[in-house]
Amino acid sequence: MRGSAFIAVAAVCATAAGDAAAAPAAPPSCPAADRVPSDATAAQAGASVACLLDAARAGRDLPALRRDPHLRAAAQEFARSLAPGRPLRHTGAGGSTPLQRLAAAGYPRRAGLSASETLGRGDGSYATPAIRVQTWLGDPATRRLLLSARYRDVGVGVVTRAGATTYVVELARRTPVSRASTGSRPQR
Repeated sequence: MRGSAFIAVAAVCATAAGDAAAAPAAPPSCPAADRVPSDATAAQAGASVACLLDAARAGRDLPALRRDPHLRAAAQEFARSLAPGRPLRHTGAGGSTPLQRLAAAGYPRRAGLSASETLGRGDGSYATPAIRVQTWLGDPATRRLLLSARYRDVGVGVVTRAGATTYVVELARRTPVSRASTGSRPQR
């Protein structure tokens, strides 16, 4: 049986005041969620995004996402490649796809791999993790992806350049390969 992969993508960009309503206060366990990221605090902003996603998932009785270093590396590298002032696109340099970037970062690609990539950008007070997550969750298609029970692993990349902060969220789920699909037989 051939392996299969599923990738879903969503992009939301908010830089104008009308694009996002005032954010509710960030959960106390999500430090720096209300702060505009800088180069020095990008990793903390990424952790805040993951924390805020977990809070939203908990509100729907979904499990917390596992932080995966491979997904984080793929997200961070892709966020670096997205130039400010240019449209956000899921196709990377040289035509790379989200699945190719996940594989290049070392995330195991197995039969049944399911992944989603979400992009966003904001400037000024619209660059905070709280506003970014609120904006994503305000879009029905993006909310379905971010709050899907299908995904178990997350990596968040954050880059601040030229006054704009770009966010990339990689969600994935490794689906174990069954013995039946590999043709392996149990040893006796």
